[in-house]
Amino acid sequence: MTGCEKIIGLSLHDGLTGLFNHTCFYQQIDLEVRRFVRYGTLLSLMMIDIDDFKQVFKQVNDSYGHREGERILASLGKTLLLKSRSSNVCCRYGGEEFAVILPLTDRQAAGIFANRLRTALRGRLPDGRTVTVSIGVASCGTTTRTHQTLVEKADAALYHAKRSGKDRVVIAEETDDAEKDHV
Repeated sequence: MTGCEKIIGLSLHDGLTGLFNHTCFYQQIDLEVRRFVRYGTLLSLMMIDIDDFKQVFKQVNDSYGHREGERILASLGKTLLLKSRSSNVCCRYGGEEFAVILPLTDRQAAGIFANRLRTALRGRLPDGRTVTVSIGVASCGTTTRTHQTLVEKADAALYHAKRSGKDRVVIAEETDDAEKDHV
């Protein structure tokens, strides 16, 4: 790998998790939604958030150091990559939030995968507590034809999952009411 290739790789990836970064996420989701609009290809999106992150990781960082908190985030990133298809685009969206772009995947298949992923991402902290995630899923359709709308719907479903008890998956409906279906 040349120096230039390394620099390009670093500019596209999150240094801690190895996942694509926030900027790359928006470039890819825009491309995939454009493909949906032009060709009608299926497209779903998962937004994933670690439950009680600030509270749990403050205690982990205070007790075991920041390296342990970073190790947990890196481990979640690795699990995302291992459990995803090679065609999926796994990204670190923000601090404790991740996104997975699922080309050629409908709502139902995305929901099934999201539940498998939710279980796979469950992990133990050094103090014995369990780390869980909540996941929001949305798919392109008649009312979801821009990347902004797709992200908004997946994000709304994610926050509905958090408000309704955490450690769960919520699938946004294709209608404008984005929080009804639960898996």
